[in-house]
Amino acid sequence: MDSLGRQRLFLGLALIVCLALLGQWAMSPDEAVNAPPDAEKPASGASPAASVQLPSLAEAASDVAPSTAKSASAFGTLRGCVIDALTRKPVQEFEVQFQGTQATKVGDEAPGARTFRTVDGRFEWEYLPPGTWTVTASAPGYQRFELIGLDMLKGGATPEVVLPLRAGNIVHGRVYDEASGAGIAVASISFRESDTGRFEGNFRSRVRVTSAKNGSFVLEGVPPGRVTVEIGAQDYAGRELDIVVSDETSLLEISLSTGGTIAGHLTAADGTPVAGAVGLFNLDQGVGGTGRTGEAGEFSFPHLAAGRYQLTGQAGNAAVTREVVLAGNQRMEGIVLALSAARSIRGMVTGLRPEDLKRFSISLRRDGDAWNPYGEVSVDDRGAYVLQGVQPGRVQVVADVTMRRQLSKTVEVPADSDITVNLDFPSGARLSGRVTRGGKPLSGVWLTPRPAVEQRVYVYGTSTSKEGAYVMEDLAIGEYVVFVGEYRSQPVEISGDTVFDIDVPLAQLAGRLLEEGGKVPIVGADVDLWPAAPGSSQIRLHDRSNHFGQFALAGLEPGDFMLTAYKPGFEMFRERISYASPVADMTIRLRQNTGVEIRVRDARSGKPVQEVIAIEVLGNRNGSKLQLHLDEDGIGNIPSALAGSTISFWAYGYGPAMIREWSGQRLDLQLDPEKAQ
Repeated sequence: MDSLGRQRLFLGLALIVCLALLGQWAMSPDEAVNAPPDAEKPASGASPAASVQLPSLAEAASDVAPSTAKSASAFGTLRGCVIDALTRKPVQEFEVQFQGTQATKVGDEAPGARTFRTVDGRFEWEYLPPGTWTVTASAPGYQRFELIGLDMLKGGATPEVVLPLRAGNIVHGRVYDEASGAGIAVASISFRESDTGRFEGNFRSRVRVTSAKNGSFVLEGVPPGRVTVEIGAQDYAGRELDIVVSDETSLLEISLSTGGTIAGHLTAADGTPVAGAVGLFNLDQGVGGTGRTGEAGEFSFPHLAAGRYQLTGQAGNAAVTREVVLAGNQRMEGIVLALSAARSIRGMVTGLRPEDLKRFSISLRRDGDAWNPYGEVSVDDRGAYVLQGVQPGRVQVVADVTMRRQLSKTVEVPADSDITVNLDFPSGARLSGRVTRGGKPLSGVWLTPRPAVEQRVYVYGTSTSKEGAYVMEDLAIGEYVVFVGEYRSQPVEISGDTVFDIDVPLAQLAGRLLEEGGKVPIVGADVDLWPAAPGSSQIRLHDRSNHFGQFALAGLEPGDFMLTAYKPGFEMFRERISYASPVADMTIRLRQNTGVEIRVRDARSGKPVQEVIAIEVLGNRNGSKLQLHLDEDGIGNIPSALAGSTISFWAYGYGPAMIREWSGQRLDLQLDPEKAQ
């Protein structure tokens, strides 16, 4: 099973409610949390420094006098200053809030939020519980600032922080019933920048407001430019609306309908109603779920938005899958999901420890299935399992020890008989050691082993202890590299009990992204680096700029690389660089530019496609990879810097479309669902 198959299987079955679209690949930069420096160097400049040197509060806001911290030995203190990112002047009224799950002085309760009113923008918060927190700062007229991974130390103060707030807009609106025109109370309204996916980042913590009794609402701190507003209310179909925000944004009038319905019965092949399980998967949004039918096999999914859906049904040793297209407010009732005769796969799992059997599952994957209708089953104390309701054809049987190891076997299920598939996990070698960064223990980071030659057992990896120690068991003998976040270790030969210590550089290529002509940080830009010459190492590094505009890449070897930085709404930075020694303070400035319009539709139905991946093809390897979030009409933008490149466009459930040597002109693409693999 390839890595994409594993990812779909793991997320689809473990989370059920959503599929991941792209994850956060890059490891966070050094844990210092001060504002970036004012000194700049050209994008290809180098510095002998090995880490990003960040200024103190006094350097970033020199007109503010330092203060004295008072803290109890069991708690910590946070001191800082909130400033306007453009003018660098203090913000005089703001709110600071702590979020997180680390233990505090009262169980797992977070410190909460406090409002500060100061002349100089300074704040001091004493008696904070130790732990790792996400800290947000918000103020009227500004976007919310996020400081992720702040370590509060017991009995002391963290480094002073400067929080630069970017200007934000206020958006007024009203949510109303499409049929009656009456306002909808208690509707939930949130927003995100349109280049951010529905489930990207910490989506649960996004700014969210509730509509008043008359349906009115106010969103504060909305970034200028293209923004996606998400609206939901009880007994209504959810909706997403793309808008362009500016100082002149007019009142939003948002209508909600009760939505469509998909309902029917699950039956046996002869039409007899059968109780079982029915699942519904939204092929456009990548979300779905499953549940039990009524006693007579009845099922109903109300309040659905228009789109493509996949229905699955299972009862005993029979299953069915069916795809439907739902129009706006359409009621598709009376659907009959007729189960067809299916087979069983049974077998034994060996080679596992008794404790592994308790966290073990067997599941099934068939190429082309968006939603796995067969679910997953556990094994008994002997390691025996049975998968029922399997349709004839080629399938993968996947054995998974949750977050430890995975083994798969591809088999052909005949139409006239059940089959036996035994799965044996081989014993292997032990890899252990200690992970440090700049000589200091690196705790709580995830390590992923990657073999030089693909093995039949996939090993997830493990995380480090507080002391930076790690242990991985049952690795096949051979050569590996170990990824610590995005950092790639030197090769290690594993045989028997192998000890391998890893020291992660603080940063080998680091800097910040700023808007052209100022000091306003660009947040959420993708920074990518890969070898410029064909046949070079397969290293590929990625990071996303934080709220300071900072990025950091580690794991480089001397050589020539292509470096890109891109965020929708800005021109793509694209430059070939020669790397020989650490670069600590690179500054990249991006100019505002919407790019070239692209429109993507379903070749059969003409329906807009809203999520597309664009991959630059460089012979037998890839260059830039962009995830394009299109609006409800399937319209978005692609950077003009890719003009002249050959680009392959992909979307879930569709075959790819190739544009060779793109002219740089507007693109109108049609993707064929019949060519999906």
